[in-house]
Amino acid sequence: MSDAADAERDRTSGWTGGQYSLYRVLLAVGLAGAIATGLPAGASGLSLVGGAAALAGCGALAVGWRDRIVAVLLGVGVVARATTMETTWPGGRWLDGPGVGLATFGVLLLLHACVPPAPFGSLDARGRIDPRGGWQRPRWLGDLAWAFVVLVVARGAAVSLLGLSPEADLPSPGIGRASAGLELALALGGLARGLRPRLWLALGLWHVGWWAAFAATSPDPCPFLLLMLFAADPGWWPGRSAALADLRTTRRDETGTAPHAVLYYDGDCGFCHRSVRVVLSEETGTPEPLRLRFAPLQSAHFTRHVASRPDVDVDALPDSIVLRLEDGRLLTRSAAALEIAARLGGAWRVLARLLGALPSAWLDAAYDAIARVRKRIFAAPKDACPILPPDLRTRFDY
Repeated sequence: MSDAADAERDRTSGWTGGQYSLYRVLLAVGLAGAIATGLPAGASGLSLVGGAAALAGCGALAVGWRDRIVAVLLGVGVVARATTMETTWPGGRWLDGPGVGLATFGVLLLLHACVPPAPFGSLDARGRIDPRGGWQRPRWLGDLAWAFVVLVVARGAAVSLLGLSPEADLPSPGIGRASAGLELALALGGLARGLRPRLWLALGLWHVGWWAAFAATSPDPCPFLLLMLFAADPGWWPGRSAALADLRTTRRDETGTAPHAVLYYDGDCGFCHRSVRVVLSEETGTPEPLRLRFAPLQSAHFTRHVASRPDVDVDALPDSIVLRLEDGRLLTRSAAALEIAARLGGAWRVLARLLGALPSAWLDAAYDAIARVRKRIFAAPKDACPILPPDLRTRFDY
């Protein structure tokens, strides 16, 4: 790998536009919940108008419409609200109490305002020819977010060590102090990038487990978990094939090159075209040998490599997508979707792993339900190949 490539990898993170859009939706939903529950009973006048405006801002944030400007406005408002909230905590609102959760949301909104605009999946990116759009999240944002993780954990440790938090549900006060000390050690260790992936997982699991066991004495975990998500790097989980044990065992052509897997899609389906664009946008974490090629189901390529095979019953194949692996096996329906997601890496690989634990009959039923209405969701395309820049069109076969 060249020095330039190494420098670029050190400068950017493994976040893709689609993954970040998923996070942005979670942030908007979490903030909307905090705003809705924070409105006083029987609110009226300015309080009601302000709450409605804030919820409208959460909607704009969720869909990605002018979301950086919206995030700044929401962030300032949320922090201002956090500074005026009443608290009964002996240490004051900045050591514990509801204001801390709102302040964390304010930090998250201001961090979001620093993210490059128009990631894939946002309304501002609609109509863009290149699904990637040159979008990359700087790596320093993850480092900054982890510094805030340390501050939040240190605040919790101070509250516990100073005896300012309610611990009535704990078997003994020492347990709370020991937990706070452990969380602080994990957070401080994560300042080292090399240790962060494992310590991120350990800290997240410990925080969730503690909240599940002692929810009555624990603050709302949503703001902290969203901060943890922002501090993560999807590049920690590179793409892998869930169906192919070892790419080195696949057959090679006369030049010694292993074939790529091919995703056959319905060329007359707008939903399928958009699905292909999702894959092309999100494959940053996919190793080169695992990257897909594409061809319409109506193409001569499909006839030559799939339909003409004596072991294939073409009538039994779905008319939406068929994935031909490097070793020639065919995957369809949910099995194909999970394999594609696993190859993308990051959050998509994690999601594929979680969904893969469900019965395949359930997943296929959900897939078929979407497949039946897919042509009603988007208009039929004019061309069998999605509108893409030249470097991506070279990966299509006909």
